Amino acid sequence: MTATPTPLPPLPAHGQRIFIADLHLDGDDTPRALAFRAMLARLAEEAPQVPTELYILGDLFDFWEEYHRQVAGLYEKELQALEAANRAGVSIVLLSGNRDFLYGKYVRKRFGARLWGDGGELTLRDARRTWIEHGDLLCRADTRYLRYRKIVRSWPVRVYFWLLPWSSARGMIERLKARTRMDKAKKDKKNFEVDQAFARQRLEAHDCKLLMCGHTHRPLSEDIGPGLRLLVLPAWCDVTAGYRERSGSFIPVRFTEDGLCKPATETFEVRPEVAPKKGLRW
Repeated sequence: MTATPTPLPPLPAHGQRIFIADLHLDGDDTPRALAFRAMLARLAEEAPQVPTELYILGDLFDFWEEYHRQVAGLYEKELQALEAANRAGVSIVLLSGNRDFLYGKYVRKRFGARLWGDGGELTLRDARRTWIEHGDLLCRADTRYLRYRKIVRSWPVRVYFWLLPWSSARGMIERLKARTRMDKAKKDKKNFEVDQAFARQRLEAHDCKLLMCGHTHRPLSEDIGPGLRLLVLPAWCDVTAGYRERSGSFIPVRFTEDGLCKPATETFEVRPEVAPKKGLRW
């Protein structure tokens, strides 16, 4: 569905915007989780001097829903960090990913999240009208996933899931995650590529010049038509990196283990990390 984004107040001239995607936090103290919490702590500390908007372009969590309280308990450390950052003045915008599209009242109340659903528009300091989304809808060759997406997001499925006791819901989540891993391993490379013709249509439909997304875990920055550009963010779970707009510049950045933001090249070399676990820590 198309989002009606909650408008943000004008960002002061000395403020900054940070764009990240695909954190896939699983409730454990992984390097990517520690770097995320450290980044939030720094943003909170700097917020009085540097007003900040943080845009998370989907898949912040490895799974999210608000029907069962146990899910929020799994990510308590991240939620506390998000809450502290928001209290300090950081504006947080969440977009729906393929793993965490069931955001609602809880995140709005807990850390003031502005929910942009399947996409939203903003204007960068260089006057470029920009459309941002997760990116799963742009991979048109992945027809199997697109069919699955329609089913799992339908209201009948949502109501059914809401009515399930936690023990049954937990089992369903684990089965879905296992199926997703198997399907991903079998898919052809083209299934993870953005359909550039469709991306151009998206930009034209919203009268924008830059399309920013995540999802593919394959950083990309290239022209897709006259005056049109596609920017695929690096996956935080691979490189703890993203983009920052500040003082008129829009550049790739990498975040260190202590949350420090440093300029980076656009190659975003993947660093080794602890292998992901097969299940969530319920």
